Amino acid sequence: MHKTVRAFAAVGFLSAAAPAFAAGSAVTATGRIKSVDMMRHTVPLEDGATYKLARGVRINRIKAGEKVTLTFSASVGPATEASAVTPAVD
Repeated sequence: MHKTVRAFAAVGFLSAAAPAFAAGSAVTATGRIKSVDMMRHTVPLEDGATYKLARGVRINRIKAGEKVTLTFSASVGPATEASAVTPAVD
């Protein structure tokens, strides 16, 4: 009986913590754009990192060679989707 109660308590704790963890916090990355892939809606930076841009991010306003700051949520998984791209100061 006690093992069953502990199992349900553990599941309840993990379920309550999951939404807070899933939301993540805003993180930024700064770098120079290597190229802009309009078809895939991605931006590879010169450091090798590639970011997919979220819907609503105007990809046509950025260009290769520009230094930018990308804002994205810290998330677990292979895809990092930037929610904002802003010019960075050199």
